[in-house]
Amino acid sequence: MQMQREGTSELRPDQVRAMAHGLYYLAGIDGITQREKDLIKSFLADGNVDLELDKLAELPFSLEELLFSLDTMFLRKTFIKVSVLLAKVDGHISAEELAELRRLAQALEIDEPLESLELDLEGKTLE
Repeated sequence: MQMQREGTSELRPDQVRAMAHGLYYLAGIDGITQREKDLIKSFLADGNVDLELDKLAELPFSLEELLFSLDTMFLRKTFIKVSVLLAKVDGHISAEELAELRRLAQALEIDEPLESLELDLEGKTLE
């Protein structure tokens, strides 16, 4: 998974950490699976960020950190899209995950309905 955005610039380490933290938080809503952990570890490694998942688990999730680090609409939508894909890894999106995804999308000022973003992901997986 290549960590790039808008041209050739790579994600900054704080952006990778914030996204990984948000992904870990969302995955934990219905019980984080080993597959979800492996995908988040891969995301961190691909982003060249040396951070153990145990550290993410110890830190409370910060919406403010996510908002600060994801400083473009492109990054915010990308985070929500990756979150949807991660939530689907265990075969379904729970009602709790869906509610939190909607809350985060609203907090990230994403005007598109979650269902619209989900349609962009049709046939895509995190591999």
